[in-house]
Amino acid sequence: MTEFKAKKLRTLICENQVTLAPSDVYPSKFLFSDFRLDRMLDIPHFVLECNKTLLPAATVKQTDQGREDFEYEDWFRPFIKTLDDLINTNLYFLKPFDLCEETKCFFKTLNAMDSPPNLYGLLERNLRGRNLSNLKQRIELLNEFIELLRKELNSPTVKEVIQNREKQHKENFTSCKLLVSKLFQKYGQLWVLPVDFAYTPDQQDLRHNHPTDLKQGFHGPHQFERLKQQIAQFLENRRRNKTLKQIKGYLFCFGHSLKKGFFVKVIFFLDGNTYGQAEDYVKYLSKYWSRLTNQQGCTYFCNGDSSQSPAVGISLIKETDKEQRENLMLSIQYYCQLEQFFRLKYLGENSYKRLQMSQPPVINKGKVKASGLNQNLNVKKGK
Repeated sequence: MTEFKAKKLRTLICENQVTLAPSDVYPSKFLFSDFRLDRMLDIPHFVLECNKTLLPAATVKQTDQGREDFEYEDWFRPFIKTLDDLINTNLYFLKPFDLCEETKCFFKTLNAMDSPPNLYGLLERNLRGRNLSNLKQRIELLNEFIELLRKELNSPTVKEVIQNREKQHKENFTSCKLLVSKLFQKYGQLWVLPVDFAYTPDQQDLRHNHPTDLKQGFHGPHQFERLKQQIAQFLENRRRNKTLKQIKGYLFCFGHSLKKGFFVKVIFFLDGNTYGQAEDYVKYLSKYWSRLTNQQGCTYFCNGDSSQSPAVGISLIKETDKEQRENLMLSIQYYCQLEQFFRLKYLGENSYKRLQMSQPPVINKGKVKASGLNQNLNVKKGK
């Protein structure tokens, strides 16, 4: 993964976890923070950067005056102010999550050391002058941690786990590409409607910025089971509901947010030759989800208006529009990787497909694609 893509992926994960997009319940965007999210993203970022080079973190050298001093390597400089916080992370706060292999390697390496490294005071010039006797030992300890971390990360067992994870991501993305390609091939142009189906957030949780209890209530496992059942009911109802039948294809991605709770990130595909207001169709879906969940459901609207987010908004995309199609696939690619660094344990303990999609349409040979049809999107009340 390139640095550009890694930065975009982190942005999307953060937006999913602690940002509540405008919804049918709350028209404004809410911004929150949670130190657990920072740790679960910063640690694997450090580990991955560490593994890109063979250089140590810092080097001890003799000054012109014959004194010992040191300098940090360029790759390590972005982590100088944060490494102590990462090392001192209390694993108790991360217990609700399945952590990625990179983070596991980080803590396993720390546990293997008699004494963990720390950078406290090393940036203060006056403190250096009073502690020259142990300067070399502290830098060696830091570099030892870096070397052990690289060794652990590149062990055959760890490499196999990471390779299997990446293989699964690629297989999911390949399936998504096939679906989208077949839909464009059949219809020529598509309405792309991204929405998130969730439940109205816990009011008490929204009144503060403290870490949320993820063991019960709004974030409890029963809520996830409920979501799966109601999504299954939505798909079943699609067979009988004329309005829902206008959905020609879909991608469902189950997930969990520290503020949003359990949700399904959805991209619906409609025949782009059908004339009408796609926004009205999204509003219908929102009302339908509310009825299906006995008015407890909440729908988040993915407008794709963030300059940092790779997500696409409601849009009409033609098969020949290369740029928009690439943006769509980039967005889908990130959906396939939302659990790259961590996930709530409930999501891993259940036997279900996190990423679900409709079957690709059958393409009849020689059939001309529809174009310019003057049909209306029939948005009617349905059960």
